[in-house]
Amino acid sequence: MTATADDGVGARGARLGSIFAAHGASHGFVLVLPAVLVSLREEFDASFTTLGSIATISTMLYGLGALPAGLLADRLGAPRVLRVFAGASVVCCILAALAPGLGWLAVALALLGAASALYHPAGLAELTLNAPGGGRVLGVHGSWGNVGTALAPLLAGAIAAAWTWRGSFGLAALAAVLLLLALSRGVPFDRELPEQAPPAPGERSRAALTVVMCLAVAEGFVFQGFVIFLPAFLAEVGGLGQGAAAKGGVLSAAVLLVGAGGQLVGGRLAEAEGRTVALRYAALYGGAVVTGLAVRAAGASVLAVALAGLMSALIFVGQPLTNQLVARSTEAGRRGAAYGTYFSLSFGVGSLAGTAGGVVADRAGLAAVFGLLSLVAVANTVGGLVVRALLARRASTTQA
Repeated sequence: MTATADDGVGARGARLGSIFAAHGASHGFVLVLPAVLVSLREEFDASFTTLGSIATISTMLYGLGALPAGLLADRLGAPRVLRVFAGASVVCCILAALAPGLGWLAVALALLGAASALYHPAGLAELTLNAPGGGRVLGVHGSWGNVGTALAPLLAGAIAAAWTWRGSFGLAALAAVLLLLALSRGVPFDRELPEQAPPAPGERSRAALTVVMCLAVAEGFVFQGFVIFLPAFLAEVGGLGQGAAAKGGVLSAAVLLVGAGGQLVGGRLAEAEGRTVALRYAALYGGAVVTGLAVRAAGASVLAVALAGLMSALIFVGQPLTNQLVARSTEAGRRGAAYGTYFSLSFGVGSLAGTAGGVVADRAGLAAVFGLLSLVAVANTVGGLVVRALLARRASTTQA
């Protein structure tokens, strides 16, 4: 292999690696707060309602900020938006670490949620343009998000317990600095993207894309509800005791890491043609429906841990499939806006799962939340079948 070819392979690897790391960080930054809630409550004598409201604002901006972020990615270019994401995260994490009171902290975390919202539209636009048709690449990308989601609360909670919650945000700021350096080196402004092949007949359908965007709401609701209530539910397994919170955190991290493997499997499944991808998506969420109902029936038991792991795998296997459907349905110049719309609906509207799940948990217990999520997942199952039908109709029209 020539030196030029080696340089090309190395540059592509650096680009993909920095984007993968950014994905994990974008989830990890906004999950520092849940890991240090107890420490914040003790220092500022704040109620969980107050702290939960701060978390809700941050999470809402994390979701709703994705649409303007996507428009910026199309206008300014993904590399610039990715740099702004990392740089703004550095500033916000430092402001949070130095916060003298809850007001300052609330503003810093709201800004951190908005900064983290910049990642998904820009990162996925850059990824799919750099590796067009790469379902396996989307799977690896998704698995890094799971790793960030699982490990960030563990690290932040450990630092808060051993030292202070300010150290948790300080570590996040350091990670953001390293990420900014990696993105600046790995995703240059003058990078050359591979030639974008035209879509196969029947792959690009506005009607199918509209349905996928509607599915984003249900998908985000299921994801948010699963992540929010999983630690508390798993803490009940074996009975609540002195180490319940730590036990729930460790078990939930293990379940979410199972989801990382699911993302890799999903990447392989996403390399088929669109109608097959949509059918596989419907089947996966059909399995999630059954598994969620099984968790509801099993209650706080050892069996429920295994069932939750299976549900995690099914949910996360589906994510690369929808990312692939969005990429194939949009032109290169509109890719950021498409992903921005998708994640704005998924994370923004899906954040309501916290409130809805809380009402169900108060009335019927934490296991019932998984029953609620399974009912919502019925929409994903039916929607996947609708997308398949629309793509089949589009293919027949194109061929005619």
